[in-house]
Amino acid sequence: MFHSALITARAVSLALLLAFAGVFDTAAAQTPAQTPAARPNEMDALRQESLRLVNEARSEAGLPPLTLSEILDQAAQAHARDMLERNYYSHTTPEGRTVMDRYQAAGGNAGRLVAENIARCRGCAVPADQAAVENLHEGWMQSPEHRANILRKGLTEYGFGLAENADGRRYAVQNFAGPGTPRESTSNKDAKDATPLTPQAQTELAAKLINEARSGDDSVFADTSLIATASGMLPEPLKGASLDDLRNLQGALPEETTFRRFRVVAGSCGGCGAEPTDADVRFFVGQWLETEDYRAMLLNNDLTGIGLVIAADGEGKKMAVAILAGK
Repeated sequence: MFHSALITARAVSLALLLAFAGVFDTAAAQTPAQTPAARPNEMDALRQESLRLVNEARSEAGLPPLTLSEILDQAAQAHARDMLERNYYSHTTPEGRTVMDRYQAAGGNAGRLVAENIARCRGCAVPADQAAVENLHEGWMQSPEHRANILRKGLTEYGFGLAENADGRRYAVQNFAGPGTPRESTSNKDAKDATPLTPQAQTELAAKLINEARSGDDSVFADTSLIATASGMLPEPLKGASLDDLRNLQGALPEETTFRRFRVVAGSCGGCGAEPTDADVRFFVGQWLETEDYRAMLLNNDLTGIGLVIAADGEGKKMAVAILAGK
Protein backbone atom coordinates (compact mmCIF):
# COMPACT_ATOMS: atom_id res chain seq x y z
CA MET A 1 0.00 0.00 0.00
CA PHE A 2 1.29 3.43 -0.88
CA HIS A 3 0.57 7.04 0.11
CA SER A 4 2.05 10.32 -1.14
CA ALA A 5 2.02 13.85 0.20
CA LEU A 6 3.31 17.26 -0.81
CA ILE A 7 3.65 19.94 1.86
CA THR A 8 4.71 23.51 1.26
CA ALA A 9 4.19 26.52 3.51
CA ARG A 10 3.40 29.80 1.83
CA ALA A 11 2.25 33.20 2.96
CA VAL A 12 0.76 36.02 0.93
CA SER A 13 -1.03 37.93 3.63
CA LEU A 14 -1.46 34.84 5.78
CA ALA A 15 0.03 31.36 6.03
CA LEU A 16 -1.43 28.64 3.82
CA LEU A 17 -0.84 24.91 3.75
CA LEU A 18 -0.98 22.92 0.51
CA ALA A 19 -1.23 19.13 0.70
CA PHE A 20 -2.51 16.23 -1.31
CA ALA A 21 -2.53 12.48 -0.87
CA GLY A 22 -3.90 9.46 -2.67
CA VAL A 23 -6.79 7.48 -1.20
CA PHE A 24 -5.86 3.97 -0.20
CA ASP A 25 -7.07 1.12 1.99
CA THR A 26 -5.77 1.72 5.50
CA ALA A 27 -7.12 -1.31 7.31
CA ALA A 28 -5.89 -1.80 10.87
CA ALA A 29 -2.62 -3.65 11.16
CA GLN A 30 -1.62 -6.33 13.66
CA THR A 31 -0.24 -5.48 17.09
CA PRO A 32 3.41 -4.55 16.57
CA ALA A 33 6.04 -7.06 17.57
CA GLN A 34 9.46 -6.02 18.77
CA THR A 35 11.32 -4.13 16.04
CA PRO A 36 14.68 -5.73 15.21
CA ALA A 37 17.57 -3.30 15.13
CA ALA A 38 19.00 -2.68 11.65
CA ARG A 39 22.74 -2.34 11.37
CA PRO A 40 23.79 1.10 10.08
CA ASN A 41 25.75 -0.29 7.13
CA GLU A 42 22.68 -2.28 5.98
CA MET A 43 20.42 0.78 6.15
CA ASP A 44 23.04 2.84 4.31
CA ALA A 45 23.08 0.27 1.50
CA LEU A 46 19.27 0.33 1.22
CA ARG A 47 19.30 4.13 1.09
CA GLN A 48 21.92 4.17 -1.62
CA GLU A 49 19.91 1.67 -3.69
CA SER A 50 16.72 3.71 -3.25
CA LEU A 51 18.56 6.89 -4.25
CA ARG A 52 19.99 5.13 -7.32
CA LEU A 53 16.53 4.08 -8.46
CA VAL A 54 15.06 7.54 -7.88
CA ASN A 55 17.85 9.25 -9.79
CA GLU A 56 17.60 6.72 -12.61
CA ALA A 57 13.91 7.59 -12.99
CA ARG A 58 14.64 11.32 -12.82
CA SER A 59 17.40 11.02 -15.41
CA GLU A 60 15.02 9.29 -17.82
CA ALA A 61 12.62 12.21 -17.32
CA GLY A 62 15.36 14.77 -18.00
CA LEU A 63 15.53 15.92 -14.36
CA PRO A 64 18.64 16.57 -12.24
CA PRO A 65 19.71 13.96 -9.65
CA LEU A 66 19.04 14.25 -5.92
CA THR A 67 21.59 13.86 -3.14
CA LEU A 68 21.11 12.07 0.17
CA SER A 69 20.28 14.34 3.09
CA GLU A 70 21.00 13.32 6.67
CA ILE A 71 18.08 15.48 7.81
CA LEU A 72 15.65 13.81 5.42
CA ASP A 73 17.01 10.35 6.28
CA GLN A 74 16.45 11.09 9.96
CA ALA A 75 12.90 12.38 9.40
CA ALA A 76 11.99 9.44 7.13
CA GLN A 77 13.43 6.82 9.47
CA ALA A 78 11.70 8.32 12.51
CA HIS A 79 8.33 8.28 10.76
CA ALA A 80 8.72 4.71 9.50
CA ARG A 81 9.65 3.53 12.99
CA ASP A 82 6.82 5.51 14.60
CA MET A 83 4.18 4.05 12.26
CA LEU A 84 5.42 0.53 12.97
CA GLU A 85 5.64 0.93 16.74
CA ARG A 86 2.33 2.76 17.14
CA ASN A 87 0.38 0.78 14.56
CA TYR A 88 -0.89 3.50 12.20
CA TYR A 89 -0.38 4.36 8.55
CA SER A 90 -0.57 8.03 7.56
CA HIS A 91 1.45 11.09 6.64
CA THR A 92 0.01 12.67 9.79
CA THR A 93 0.79 11.29 13.24
CA PRO A 94 -1.99 10.73 15.81
CA GLU A 95 -0.95 14.08 17.31
CA GLY A 96 -1.36 15.85 13.95
CA ARG A 97 2.33 16.26 13.06
CA THR A 98 3.04 16.43 9.32
CA VAL A 99 6.06 15.72 7.14
CA MET A 100 6.95 19.43 7.37
CA ASP A 101 6.86 19.21 11.17
CA ARG A 102 9.15 16.19 11.12
CA TYR A 103 11.50 17.85 8.63
CA GLN A 104 11.80 20.96 10.78
CA ALA A 105 12.25 18.91 13.96
CA ALA A 106 15.22 17.18 12.30
CA GLY A 107 16.75 20.57 11.47
CA GLY A 108 15.20 21.31 8.07
CA ASN A 109 14.45 24.77 6.65
CA ALA A 110 10.75 25.69 6.82
CA GLY A 111 11.11 27.72 3.62
CA ARG A 112 11.71 24.69 1.43
CA LEU A 113 9.35 22.43 -0.51
CA VAL A 114 8.95 19.07 1.23
CA ALA A 115 7.26 15.96 -0.20
CA GLU A 116 6.75 12.46 1.13
CA ASN A 117 5.85 8.97 -0.11
CA ILE A 118 5.03 6.11 2.25
CA ALA A 119 4.36 2.40 1.79
CA ARG A 120 3.75 -0.70 3.91
CA CYS A 121 3.47 -4.43 3.48
CA ARG A 122 2.66 -7.49 5.58
CA GLY A 123 4.23 -10.92 5.49
CA CYS A 124 7.38 -9.51 3.92
CA ALA A 125 10.61 -11.45 3.95
CA VAL A 126 12.91 -9.94 6.56
CA PRO A 127 15.36 -8.37 6.64
CA ALA A 128 14.71 -6.03 3.72
CA ASP A 129 17.21 -6.33 0.88
CA GLN A 130 17.86 -4.75 -2.52
CA ALA A 131 14.90 -6.60 -4.05
CA ALA A 132 12.60 -5.16 -1.37
CA VAL A 133 13.74 -1.62 -2.21
CA GLU A 134 13.21 -2.31 -5.91
CA ASN A 135 9.66 -3.52 -5.21
CA LEU A 136 8.91 -0.40 -3.19
CA HIS A 137 10.24 1.83 -5.95
CA GLU A 138 8.24 0.01 -8.61
CA GLY A 139 5.07 0.39 -6.57
CA TRP A 140 5.63 4.11 -6.07
CA MET A 141 6.40 4.66 -9.76
CA GLN A 142 3.18 2.88 -10.79
CA SER A 143 1.08 5.32 -8.73
CA PRO A 144 0.52 8.77 -10.32
CA GLU A 145 0.73 10.62 -6.99
CA HIS A 146 3.96 8.97 -5.89
CA ARG A 147 5.52 9.15 -9.34
CA ALA A 148 4.76 12.90 -9.35
CA ASN A 149 6.75 13.34 -6.13
CA ILE A 150 9.71 11.34 -7.44
CA LEU A 151 9.74 13.32 -10.69
CA ARG A 152 8.92 16.69 -9.18
CA LYS A 153 10.88 19.74 -10.34
CA GLY A 154 12.54 21.95 -7.77
CA LEU A 155 13.83 19.10 -5.59
CA THR A 156 17.50 18.66 -4.68
CA GLU A 157 17.64 16.29 -1.68
CA TYR A 158 16.39 12.84 -0.77
CA GLY A 159 15.90 10.73 2.34
CA PHE A 160 14.79 7.14 2.87
CA GLY A 161 13.64 5.27 5.96
CA LEU A 162 12.49 1.70 6.57
CA ALA A 163 11.28 -0.11 9.68
CA GLU A 164 10.12 -3.72 9.99
CA ASN A 165 9.52 -6.38 12.61
CA ALA A 166 10.01 -10.11 12.91
CA ASP A 167 6.41 -10.74 11.77
CA GLY A 168 7.22 -9.29 8.35
CA ARG A 169 5.41 -5.96 8.76
CA ARG A 170 7.33 -3.22 6.97
CA TYR A 171 6.91 0.55 6.64
CA ALA A 172 8.96 2.60 4.17
CA VAL A 173 9.21 6.36 3.76
CA GLN A 174 10.65 8.55 1.01
CA ASN A 175 11.26 12.22 1.84
CA PHE A 176 12.16 14.91 -0.69
CA ALA A 177 13.15 18.57 -0.27
CA GLY A 178 14.29 21.47 -2.41
CA PRO A 179 13.70 25.13 -3.19
CA GLY A 180 10.66 24.25 -5.29
CA THR A 181 9.54 26.20 -8.35
CA PRO A 182 7.96 29.64 -8.75
CA ARG A 183 4.22 29.83 -8.27
CA GLU A 184 1.95 31.23 -10.93
CA SER A 185 -1.12 33.37 -10.61
CA THR A 186 -4.34 31.48 -11.30
CA SER A 187 -4.86 33.58 -14.43
CA ASN A 188 -1.57 32.50 -16.01
CA LYS A 189 -1.43 28.72 -15.58
CA ASP A 190 -0.17 28.09 -19.10
CA ALA A 191 2.93 30.28 -18.77
CA LYS A 192 6.29 29.00 -20.03
CA ASP A 193 9.34 28.47 -17.84
CA ALA A 194 9.89 31.34 -15.42
CA THR A 195 12.45 34.02 -16.31
CA PRO A 196 14.71 35.57 -13.62
CA LEU A 197 14.14 39.32 -13.24
CA THR A 198 16.03 42.23 -11.71
CA PRO A 199 14.14 44.54 -9.30
CA GLN A 200 13.72 47.06 -12.13
CA ALA A 201 12.22 44.42 -14.42
CA GLN A 202 10.08 43.08 -11.56
CA THR A 203 8.64 46.56 -11.02
CA GLU A 204 8.04 47.19 -14.72
CA LEU A 205 6.11 43.92 -15.00
CA ALA A 206 4.10 44.73 -11.87
CA ALA A 207 3.22 48.15 -13.30
CA LYS A 208 2.11 46.51 -16.55
CA LEU A 209 -0.14 44.05 -14.70
CA ILE A 210 -1.64 46.78 -12.51
CA ASN A 211 -2.25 49.06 -15.49
CA GLU A 212 -4.02 46.19 -17.25
CA ALA A 213 -6.24 45.80 -14.19
CA ARG A 214 -6.85 49.57 -14.30
CA SER A 215 -8.68 49.11 -17.61
CA GLY A 216 -5.49 49.60 -19.58
CA ASP A 217 -4.71 53.09 -18.31
CA ASP A 218 -0.97 53.75 -18.05
CA SER A 219 -1.45 55.45 -14.71
CA VAL A 220 1.27 53.79 -12.66
CA PHE A 221 4.96 53.68 -13.56
CA ALA A 222 8.15 52.13 -12.20
CA ASP A 223 10.08 54.52 -9.96
CA THR A 224 13.72 53.88 -9.05
CA SER A 225 13.46 55.64 -5.68
CA LEU A 226 10.51 53.45 -4.69
CA ILE A 227 12.40 50.35 -5.83
CA ALA A 228 15.25 51.34 -3.52
CA THR A 229 12.79 51.99 -0.69
CA ALA A 230 11.12 48.60 -1.14
CA SER A 231 14.54 46.95 -1.09
CA GLY A 232 15.40 48.82 2.09
CA MET A 233 12.32 47.44 3.84
CA LEU A 234 13.28 43.79 3.29
CA PRO A 235 14.83 42.02 6.30
CA GLU A 236 18.40 40.75 6.17
CA PRO A 237 19.07 37.90 6.29
CA LEU A 238 15.89 36.64 4.68
CA LYS A 239 16.27 33.09 5.99
CA GLY A 240 14.10 32.62 9.05
CA ALA A 241 12.47 36.06 8.67
CA SER A 242 8.72 36.72 8.50
CA LEU A 243 6.59 39.63 7.34
CA ASP A 244 6.70 40.90 10.92
CA ASP A 245 10.43 41.56 10.38
CA LEU A 246 9.92 44.10 7.58
CA ARG A 247 11.74 47.35 8.22
CA ASN A 248 9.88 50.59 8.79
CA LEU A 249 8.84 52.53 5.66
CA GLN A 250 9.88 55.86 7.14
CA GLY A 251 13.41 54.66 7.74
CA ALA A 252 13.72 53.28 4.21
CA LEU A 253 12.51 56.40 2.38
CA PRO A 254 15.11 58.71 0.78
CA GLU A 255 15.68 62.08 2.44
CA GLU A 256 14.07 63.82 -0.52
CA THR A 257 11.12 62.52 -2.52
CA THR A 258 8.46 64.07 -4.73
CA PHE A 259 5.84 61.64 -3.40
CA ARG A 260 3.66 62.49 -0.41
CA ARG A 261 1.36 59.46 -0.09
CA PHE A 262 2.58 55.90 0.32
CA ARG A 263 0.92 52.50 0.52
CA VAL A 264 2.74 49.22 1.19
CA VAL A 265 1.73 45.65 0.50
CA ALA A 266 3.92 42.61 1.19
CA GLY A 267 3.84 38.84 0.91
CA SER A 268 6.02 35.78 1.24
CA CYS A 269 6.05 32.19 0.06
CA GLY A 270 8.00 29.02 0.77
CA GLY A 271 9.06 26.28 -1.62
CA CYS A 272 8.64 28.69 -4.52
CA GLY A 273 12.05 28.59 -6.19
CA ALA A 274 15.58 29.80 -5.71
CA GLU A 275 15.49 33.18 -7.49
CA PRO A 276 12.94 35.93 -8.28
CA THR A 277 11.18 35.48 -11.61
CA ASP A 278 8.37 36.87 -13.73
CA ALA A 279 6.16 34.07 -12.40
CA ASP A 280 6.65 35.39 -8.86
CA VAL A 281 5.61 38.90 -9.91
CA ARG A 282 2.47 37.50 -11.52
CA PHE A 283 1.76 35.38 -8.48
CA PHE A 284 2.10 38.13 -5.86
CA VAL A 285 0.30 40.78 -7.92
CA GLY A 286 -2.40 38.25 -8.76
CA GLN A 287 -2.87 37.39 -5.09
CA TRP A 288 -3.09 41.06 -4.11
CA LEU A 289 -5.61 41.78 -6.84
CA GLU A 290 -7.79 38.96 -5.52
CA THR A 291 -7.87 40.53 -2.03
CA GLU A 292 -10.47 43.31 -1.75
CA ASP A 293 -8.44 45.81 0.31
CA TYR A 294 -5.23 45.29 -1.64
CA ARG A 295 -7.06 45.44 -4.95
CA ALA A 296 -8.55 48.82 -4.05
CA MET A 297 -5.06 50.09 -3.28
CA LEU A 298 -3.52 48.77 -6.49
CA LEU A 299 -6.34 50.20 -8.60
CA ASN A 300 -6.21 53.65 -6.99
CA ASN A 301 -5.36 55.99 -9.90
CA ASP A 302 -4.04 58.59 -7.46
CA LEU A 303 -1.09 56.28 -6.76
CA THR A 304 1.14 56.77 -9.79
CA GLY A 305 4.52 55.38 -8.78
CA ILE A 306 5.50 51.84 -7.83
CA GLY A 307 8.54 49.99 -6.59
CA LEU A 308 8.45 46.20 -6.23
CA VAL A 309 11.28 44.02 -4.97
CA ILE A 310 11.14 40.25 -4.53
CA ALA A 311 14.03 38.79 -2.54
CA ALA A 312 14.96 35.09 -2.35
CA ASP A 313 17.15 33.20 0.12
CA GLY A 314 18.18 30.65 -2.52
CA GLU A 315 16.54 27.79 -0.61
CA GLY A 316 12.89 28.35 -1.48
CA LYS A 317 11.78 31.30 0.63
CA LYS A 318 10.79 34.56 -1.08
CA MET A 319 9.48 37.84 0.22
CA ALA A 320 7.90 40.63 -1.84
CA VAL A 321 7.43 44.30 -0.95
CA ALA A 322 5.52 46.69 -3.19
CA ILE A 323 5.26 50.42 -2.50
CA LEU A 324 2.74 52.54 -4.38
CA ALA A 325 2.97 56.30 -4.04
CA GLY A 326 1.15 59.44 -5.09
CA LYS A 327 1.84 63.17 -5.01
